[in-house]
Amino acid sequence: MIVPLMHADAVERHGWMTDPEFLNAVALGQITPGPVVQTVSVVGWAAGGVIGALVAAVVAFGPSFLLVLGGGRSLERLRTVPAVRGFFHGAGPAVVGAIAGSAVPLAAALSEPWQAVVLLLAAGWLIGLRRGVVGTLVGAGALGVLAGLVGLPLP
Repeated sequence: MIVPLMHADAVERHGWMTDPEFLNAVALGQITPGPVVQTVSVVGWAAGGVIGALVAAVVAFGPSFLLVLGGGRSLERLRTVPAVRGFFHGAGPAVVGAIAGSAVPLAAALSEPWQAVVLLLAAGWLIGLRRGVVGTLVGAGALGVLAGLVGLPLP
C-alpha cells in the first residue's frame, strides 16, 4: 500500500508535509478520478513544486505502466500459475493490514474534535451500514463545509 510508505517519507523522514497536510492530500486524492496519482503528485509538489509533482507521478507509475504495456499479453497466463495465485492470495491480507496501518496515523492527524465525529459517522456508514464510498466522501465533505459555515475551526 503506497499511502503508509508516502506518509513515512513525506511526513516523518523528510518533513515535507505535516500530518494534517498529508491527510488533506489523501482526501484530495479520494475525490478525484485517480486517487493515488493525485496524492503522489501533491506529496511531490510539497517536496519540489511542479517539477517534484511530475517526477513523483512518473516515478510512482512509470514502472507499472511499462509492465502492463510490455507484459500485458502474459498477464492472463500468469494468473493460472499456482505460485502467482498463491502470492496474490497471501498479499491480499497484507494489503488490508497496510490500509488499517495507514488509517491509524491518518486518524491521529485529525486536529479538531468535530473531525472525530465525522470519522465515526463515516465509519458507521461504511462498515456498519455497508454503504458506498462515494456517498460517504460526499456526505463527509458536506459536513466539513457545514462546519466551516457555522464557524467551527478548520485545520
